[in-house]
Amino acid sequence: MKRMCSLPFPTPLIAIIALVALSSCIPPEDPVVDVDGDGISVLAGDCDDSDAVIGTAPFDSDCEGNFDRRVLNEVFTGSTCSPCAGADELILDVLHQNEGRYVLLSYQIGSDPYVTSEGVTRRMGYLPPPATGSYSIPWLQADGANGFHPVEVNDDLGYTDADFDSFAAVPCHLGLEITVSIEGQMVTAEVTLLPGADYESEDLVLHTAIIENTTYDNVGTNGQTEFHHVMKKMLPDANGLAIEPLERGEAVTFEQSWTFQGDYDDTTGISNMVDHDSAHTVEEFEDLSVIAFVQDTETLQIHQSIWSGQ
Repeated sequence: MKRMCSLPFPTPLIAIIALVALSSCIPPEDPVVDVDGDGISVLAGDCDDSDAVIGTAPFDSDCEGNFDRRVLNEVFTGSTCSPCAGADELILDVLHQNEGRYVLLSYQIGSDPYVTSEGVTRRMGYLPPPATGSYSIPWLQADGANGFHPVEVNDDLGYTDADFDSFAAVPCHLGLEITVSIEGQMVTAEVTLLPGADYESEDLVLHTAIIENTTYDNVGTNGQTEFHHVMKKMLPDANGLAIEPLERGEAVTFEQSWTFQGDYDDTTGISNMVDHDSAHTVEEFEDLSVIAFVQDTETLQIHQSIWSGQ
C-alpha cells in the first residue's frame, strides 16, 4: 500500500494561493469592457479605449486611417512619337509587376489622331511655371508630384520597379469607391471619397476621366498597333471638380455623367481635335471605363486613384 503524504499548509492558505495564481492569468484589461465609455470596446474595434473621442477605424482603413495607395501613372504619349513606343513598353513592364497597385491613364497627344485639348491641358499643367509654349513626350507623371522622362530617368536606366515602390510607399489616408454605368453613349460615374484623416487643403480637386481600355484606330508612324487606357473625356473638363476639405470618417459622394455626341470622327488630329459638342472618337462604347483621382492643385500631389475595371 502506498502512503499518501499530507500537505504541510492549512486549507485556507491553499485557497488563497490558488486564487492568486488564477488572478495572475486574467488580463489586466478585459477587451469586452468599454473603459472610456464611448460605447465601443477594444473587442468591438475601439482604436483607443482610454479616449472617448477616438472610436473605430474609419471605413476599411487601420486605426491610423491608412489605405493602400494605388499609384496613378499619367502617361503622355503619341502614336507618331518614335521614342514613345519604347517608353510605353517600359512603363507597362513596370506596372505589370505591380498588379493591383497602380492605375494607368494615357493621354494620346502630340500628333496622335486622338489628341484632345483636355489631354494637352493636363500635360501643360505639369510644366514648370509659366506653363507656356511647347511640351515634350514621352512623359510620365507618377501620383502628380513626380514627373520624368520614362526612358531617360535614372541615368538612362529608365523607370524601374524601385521607383514605383518609392511612390507606393507614400502614406495614403484616402479610400475611393467607384460605380459606373453605360447606357448607349451616356457614361455615369459615382465616386465616393472615404477620408481616413482630415484633408484641410482648400485646393482639392476630383478628376474623373472616361477612358477606352484599348484602341486601334489611332495607329501612327511609330510601329505601335494598340494603345491602352486612352483618355476620351475629362469630367466636367480638364480642370476637374473642386471639392471642400475632407474630414476623417465623413464620406462624400459625387455623381457625374457625360453623353458622347454624334458619330465617330475619323478626321481628328493635331489641327482638328475632336469637338465634343458634335462628335466623338470612341471605337467601342462597351470598352469604356472610368478613372477617378483626388489631386491637390497647389502641390500637385495625387492622394488616391481608382479605376472602375480594377
